[in-house]
Amino acid sequence: MANPARGSVAFQVGERAYTMAFSVNALCELEELLGMPVAQIAAGMEKAENVRMSTVRALVWAGLRDHHGDLQLKDAGEIATEAGIPACMEAVGKAFALAFPEAKADANPQKAKASGR
Repeated sequence: MANPARGSVAFQVGERAYTMAFSVNALCELEELLGMPVAQIAAGMEKAENVRMSTVRALVWAGLRDHHGDLQLKDAGEIATEAGIPACMEAVGKAFALAFPEAKADANPQKAKASGR
């Protein structure tokens, strides 16, 4: 079951329900698979014309790993085909946003200490 407070997004594909999330482990697997840091992966997603299908498949696979660990990379490609690329990218975008929430102003103790708080 998807829990946005824990970074999870519901992802319905046909009759099947999936849960997508980008935990630290999922992000590490994604970095390893694509051979680049997560910040570079995220930046590459900003322009649709720069997104490779292998990247979409990798994102779907990594995002589903925590809750559906038995899925293989090819399974993620089949899921992406059935769901459609726009639906996949929407779910990935939501899950990425939940994985990297905006930091609160006082969340950085070094910054608070430097400002005298």
